[in-house]
Amino acid sequence: METKGSIHRFGMNMTPRVWHNSKIDFGASIIFSLFNVVFNQFFSAFALQQGASSLQVGVLSAAPAIGLLFSPFWASWIERTGNPKPFVMIPNAIGRLLLLLPAFFAFPSVYVATAVTIQLLMGIQAPAYASLVSSMYPTEVRGRLMGYVRVAMGMLMIPLAYLVGSWADAAGPRFPLICAAVAGFASILLFNTVKMPKKAAAKPVGPPKRFSFAEQWTLVKGNRLLAVMLGATMLAGFGNMLSNPLYQIIQVEVLSLSNSQIGFARVSYFTALLLTYLIAGWAIDRFNMKYVLLCGIAAYAIVPMLYGFWGTYPAVLLGNGIQGIGEAIWDIGILSFIFRLAPGREATVFGIHLMLFGIRGSIGPLLGAGLYDSLELPMLLGAASACGWIGTMIFIIGNWNKTSAAITAKESSM
Repeated sequence: METKGSIHRFGMNMTPRVWHNSKIDFGASIIFSLFNVVFNQFFSAFALQQGASSLQVGVLSAAPAIGLLFSPFWASWIERTGNPKPFVMIPNAIGRLLLLLPAFFAFPSVYVATAVTIQLLMGIQAPAYASLVSSMYPTEVRGRLMGYVRVAMGMLMIPLAYLVGSWADAAGPRFPLICAAVAGFASILLFNTVKMPKKAAAKPVGPPKRFSFAEQWTLVKGNRLLAVMLGATMLAGFGNMLSNPLYQIIQVEVLSLSNSQIGFARVSYFTALLLTYLIAGWAIDRFNMKYVLLCGIAAYAIVPMLYGFWGTYPAVLLGNGIQGIGEAIWDIGILSFIFRLAPGREATVFGIHLMLFGIRGSIGPLLGAGLYDSLELPMLLGAASACGWIGTMIFIIGNWNKTSAAITAKESSM
């Protein structure tokens, strides 16, 4: 049995196992930075430069969501096994190596097929990661440790974003893609050395439960704050996904930005992401997280306004920064929200959240890219912003009435 508080680091008491996991998580995230920059920030731009159509860009933007449509099924399977670790390691190892395909076969169709396949694999690991993190770190330090690890990764991605853009301008995307695949695979090998508590590996007692979609939704129906969060993020997230392919098209086709200029925009994104991870991770452990989540949801309403009604390179720089704020808060804020409201059922509830992301993330980018040729950009981006503001208002109304305030106070004291 571990001795609590035996190690004091960065103002936190933790066990040797938790300290070991934080160091492994830190190292793996640093190595993963190159994969993150190339795949998540430049992949669509590379595809456009190779001749991808607006519809193909829509599919690329929808790819992260397609695999998440099946997240409740994977979450049910993960809960039955009681061991989320293989569901994180195996899909990540395979998916990251697939980035070699567009490096050697530089066709738009290969970019699209690669992105969809990788994201289908990520749909397996995403709910497992939520369960894995809840076992890696205890509640009282989880927000700060997750934030610190991501701050370190963000600090490295700031110069990497510029370097990858300059590298691709000078030599093309092949070598950045190859190096990203190797770095991504190496990072998951290192992450595989995290230590889990014995109880995390134990299988559930009793007969295995079958997948039941109705049973999963019962968790949401019985938790008002969780339902409000899912409704608000569904609308705000739809607006974000509707506008996401339009951002790439504006940068490459409308403003004709070079990879170096796109790299500067990503520097803005990663700088804001880094600072937000640091601040939000600290705030989540100390204050009511509804204030943190509100900022993240509202960020997705502001960005399409900047692109739609300003639409210049400075708007791209500012929009990327605000996008970084939103994504950092959605990353650790929603995870922490679910950990607190559904302890023991993290994988299931996070699976529902990811399935909803799969729905909005599949429809939104395809709709946005499909309407690009027939509607004015300000109209499309204005509709996306409106979705974001409606989601923000749902979150405010649902969390600031008397009933929800009492529930929030009760949950915060747990």
